[in-house]
Amino acid sequence: MKHPFLAALAVALAALLLHACGGGGGSSPPPSPEATLAATIRSDTRLASVRAKARQLAAGSLAAGSGYPAVFIRDLNTFLALAIEAQGPQKVREYLELFLAHQGADGNIADGIALLDGATFKGTVESDQESSLVQAVAKYVAATGDTAFLTQSVAGVPVIVRLENALNFLYSQRYAAAYGLVWGGTRADWGDVQPEDVPGVDLSDASHPAISIYDNAMLSLALADLQSLEGAIARDASAWAAKRTALRAAVRTHLWTGTQFIPHVYLEKGSPFPASFDESRIYFQGGTAVAIQAGMLEEAEVLQAFARMVRNKVDSGSASVGVSLYPAYPAGFFANTEYMGSEYFYQNGGDWPWFGARIVQQMVAHGQVAQAYQEIGPMLDRVVRDNGFYEWYTREGAPRGSAEYRGTAGEIAKAIDLLLAWAAAH
Repeated sequence: MKHPFLAALAVALAALLLHACGGGGGSSPPPSPEATLAATIRSDTRLASVRAKARQLAAGSLAAGSGYPAVFIRDLNTFLALAIEAQGPQKVREYLELFLAHQGADGNIADGIALLDGATFKGTVESDQESSLVQAVAKYVAATGDTAFLTQSVAGVPVIVRLENALNFLYSQRYAAAYGLVWGGTRADWGDVQPEDVPGVDLSDASHPAISIYDNAMLSLALADLQSLEGAIARDASAWAAKRTALRAAVRTHLWTGTQFIPHVYLEKGSPFPASFDESRIYFQGGTAVAIQAGMLEEAEVLQAFARMVRNKVDSGSASVGVSLYPAYPAGFFANTEYMGSEYFYQNGGDWPWFGARIVQQMVAHGQVAQAYQEIGPMLDRVVRDNGFYEWYTREGAPRGSAEYRGTAGEIAKAIDLLLAWAAAH
């Protein structure tokens, strides 16, 4: 007779083997939510289709889009990697060299270069051109490995020195020392139109200088990129690292309330808006997305920001989280009534996939993949429906602006790549 213990052990081992082999009529455990989401993303044909359309658009030109007969540095920065993929690095490098060759003696960088005659122009209410160029060069080097470009001379000055001079322009000409932050003209979040005059793109005696999050978040990203570029050619980047640390601290001291960024900290001239207007209610959606990318918020704050962005989408009546800001500035607050005169129009609350896709990217980066997949859906559907990458949309879903806006294509393509990479890993 078998010993009772040995008999029991044999039964237990048999049961374990049967379970491990899936026998005994039992079913396999259901797939995890992550595996189910990954399978859904992989099977979504919109992603590959829209990605292919974006690449095709980036193959055609480096102009910002149809209706823009120029290459803009703030736009090129957002589709540069896709342009290199689609048409190779040479043309991209040539335009980066052109922006550097046209750099001002004080280090400033132009907004754009006209395709027709190579003339340059600059809207001075902005303070993001210099940061955009540094970021663009970093993307170029990351995509090509061409670190030799950094030591190449452009009009007698090495590229890396010109990049340093670009950021030094912000610290010498656009720096509010009392706050430790850079300033620009008063604008609607990341926009390039001030309220005081028409068209509103240049600083003037009427301007009201102010500090806001977008310019400073862009500078933070540029400081990080400059450190990387300096390191690639064995240059000391410690001073730039210290500047970035100080910038983050200043942002959190002077702009962050604990739940959102203050729209504007006004300098000596105060606000251009009526004293009765409570601007603190306005949530700058795009600038917040860039600040998240720059690491300016803690993780709990990031998740709270995502929830607020989705709520702003719903409350504004917009189709996607690309709504530029919420609530909108009241009608008539901007002298440029053609573009900024109405609520939820253009930069004053229009729905911009150029920034909505950046929010989606950050959702993926912070592990909120299901939310990211949900929020990119309306953007994908509009590309398919309209057979193009429009600049922005009204609350009613009508496409506006350039129908071939490469910034939209570049940012949506990056969001798609992040979602597909996550799905492939799960």
